Amino acid sequence: MNKSWLVVLKVVGVFVGAYVLFMITYYLTSHPTQFCAQCHLVEPYVESWHESPHAGVNCMHCHEMRGFVGKLEAKSRGLNYLYLTITNQYSLPAGAKIFEQNCIGCHLQDYRGYTDAPGLNNEHGHHYEVIRERRSCLECHREVGHQINLYLTPDFKKIWK
Repeated sequence: MNKSWLVVLKVVGVFVGAYVLFMITYYLTSHPTQFCAQCHLVEPYVESWHESPHAGVNCMHCHEMRGFVGKLEAKSRGLNYLYLTITNQYSLPAGAKIFEQNCIGCHLQDYRGYTDAPGLNNEHGHHYEVIRERRSCLECHREVGHQINLYLTPDFKKIWK
């Protein structure tokens, strides 16, 4: 084997190794449940989530659109949150997005990740009516994932509910 092929193999090996290392690091540091929880600004939300019915549900299963584009959009949002935190511009409440198709997917048992998610109780047709009218699940289930009024004063919390 001549010297130029050896150099090419070394360069390719370095890139492959760097890529594998990057992917491992990326996965370990951006797994939402651990990564997002490391920021002290959202700690009250994380603590509240641990006590909620959705405590076993990965944060991104509510806060990320399904699919590759959804993952890219969520990662770019995460980078923006990181930038805002580093530059001391992050403010609360964060106003994190919730994707209703994820609620529907789990509770209609379309998403196989959570097979024990309770199905929609549609005894009176209400839930399907809400879906047909494209209304928000959050109209009734606003705090099912975690409390959202954590930063309100006690007086304001009384009128918030």
